[in-house]
Amino acid sequence: MFDKGSIIQYFRQKKGLTQEELGHGICSKTHLSKIERGLTEVSDETITLLCNRMGFSMEEELEKLENVQKLIESLQKQLTHQDKQKALNIIEELNNEDFKYIQPLNIRYILLKARYYLVIDEVDLCKEILFSRTFRNQKIPQPEEDLLNHTLGIYYIKKNEVHTALIYLKKVSLELYRNPEVHYHLALAYHMCEGFISAYYHLQKAKEFFIFTNNYHRILDTESLLLMITEDEGHLEFSEVQMRYDNLLDIADKIKDEGRQVYLLHNFAYQLYRHGMHQTAVIYYQKAMKVNKTNKFNYLNSFFGYMRCVYDGKLEDEQTIISIIKEGLEEATSSKQLLFIHFFKLYFYKVSNETSNYYSYLEVSLIPYLYEIKHKTYFDYFIKDLIQFYILNDDSNKLLQFSKNYSIKISMEE
Repeated sequence: MFDKGSIIQYFRQKKGLTQEELGHGICSKTHLSKIERGLTEVSDETITLLCNRMGFSMEEELEKLENVQKLIESLQKQLTHQDKQKALNIIEELNNEDFKYIQPLNIRYILLKARYYLVIDEVDLCKEILFSRTFRNQKIPQPEEDLLNHTLGIYYIKKNEVHTALIYLKKVSLELYRNPEVHYHLALAYHMCEGFISAYYHLQKAKEFFIFTNNYHRILDTESLLLMITEDEGHLEFSEVQMRYDNLLDIADKIKDEGRQVYLLHNFAYQLYRHGMHQTAVIYYQKAMKVNKTNKFNYLNSFFGYMRCVYDGKLEDEQTIISIIKEGLEEATSSKQLLFIHFFKLYFYKVSNETSNYYSYLEVSLIPYLYEIKHKTYFDYFIKDLIQFYILNDDSNKLLQFSKNYSIKISMEE
């Protein structure tokens, strides 16, 4: 129920009236002050007289606010289902309503609008909201604080800063928060940090929620992530992996979900790459790239995988691979994707046999960046190369300094 006192205060200030002017002949200034702050009981008659003086109906205003609340709840539902058009329709409807003076409603709406920008991959617009004055050093109610932390978690996953994402997601009060979808993002973040047990636990919670709400597209997300977890733990034969991907791709095709189809194509291509099936992996990476040109991060992720397959599988000559790298670097630079700018620069040195530049770039640019954003998978992947280089060159001083800088243990037997 919305507080009638705060509604009266809002309309009084909107009309430019003092408490004394509004209360004249109805109640004292002191009594009106208590009404506005919700510190006293007040009769319906007094409320009606105050509202009549300002020219509005309390019943109509309460009805409007209840409708706004229902629209906001519906917006959250559509965002959880990732129905972009329905979410946009609700946002446009809410933009025509005046409810900013009800702080919890307004904050929730602003945060859900930020979440909408994440759904449509407008990360910079989301950033403008999340780091605006509205949320900077300001205490907000617990439900809205949970929503803020959830949204920040998704934002940092999108930015590929998974460690930071996990910090915010773990702040969400799972007992009080009314959106169990957060379990999916916790599962995703834990998986990317290789915390497979926690990832599996939260994934099961998310799947239960998506099944209960008949959210078939998100059920597909949980099945895809579950397959990735079991792959990474080495629990499946490759023939089983291939069969499951075929099944999931078939489901994505039947429900006409292009975004998830791209996600599955990319992940299956990576599994093919891991098993040394470079030629087939290239085909799946190219399929993912063909469908996925609008989301620059995902497109570049598949492009990088494609380039790496061509290089590792020796599928093209050196000049052709360098041309592919230059194309990837140009795309990464134009879309300001720093992670892939680093990757393509590094591989340019590698393919061009510029060994000194390659290891220098690893040491000075890429490894510090991966450590900063806490990208464990790529950090572990590239750090082995650099450590091996130090060992082969018997550079114990650099090896020792390196281990101190990045708080890692190094075995001299590697």
